[in-house]
Amino acid sequence: PVLAVCGRLALDNKALKGAGIERAYALTDLEKDEARCRAQAGPLLEQLAERLAQERL
Repeated sequence: PVLAVCGRLALDNKALKGAGIERAYALTDLEKDEARCRAQAGPLLEQLAERLAQERL
């Protein structure tokens, strides 16, 4: 399976599937404020990695 991690997700599930992406994880899923997402990208990415691991492993 192909998974994606991004800052902000602008594609719907149909577009993701069409691109061959099973699931996408966005930093904005955790923090809605995009300025904070950019400022705290590292810690948010770590949180997304934990979520991905819990769901997939």
